[in-house]
Amino acid sequence: MPVDESFEAVPDQPRFETAREALERSPGYSRKRERRPWGEVPQHLRLDWCRALLDFPTFFPGAMWMSISARTIRADKVSDAVFQWAWQADDFHRVGFTADDWYLLRLCVDRRLDDLLSREDGRFVIDTTRFEYRTITLIAEDWADWLTLRRAGVTPKRALDLLVDGDMRSWPRGGIFQFGEDPVTES
Repeated sequence: MPVDESFEAVPDQPRFETAREALERSPGYSRKRERRPWGEVPQHLRLDWCRALLDFPTFFPGAMWMSISARTIRADKVSDAVFQWAWQADDFHRVGFTADDWYLLRLCVDRRLDDLLSREDGRFVIDTTRFEYRTITLIAEDWADWLTLRRAGVTPKRALDLLVDGDMRSWPRGGIFQFGEDPVTES
């Protein structure tokens, strides 16, 4: 091949963002978090968070660390091996979520994951896939209204749709259907 031959540039691939980088951008991040990854999550709630995060890890640390973490959690012990998981728990705990709330949200997010990841505004979800193992990190502040809707009695999937799509038609007193009124017809 001649030395002076040029090659077409390959289009730039988006830079991979690690879970650490994603969580460092979260409003709750501080350098103290490096030393206290669980932040304000009380000790008695950490195992619940570990169990929820084991099913939906926010970061895949590799097979060995994942195996160690899984064994620890299944032995009813808190795993500190993957501190990025603790960061996610701390972020959501700070905005009022329990581990069960987060787990339910995560189940709902999975149904619309591709749609959420393709959003141009960068809200709600950050892709942290590593080693071809799909992981995502949720941005706690973007989901606070989901929890408010849930506590107001809206179903989990509908609360997600309301938050993401902004469709308030079925929100209580939203007004698509007006019962007890005769439809107005023009002649």
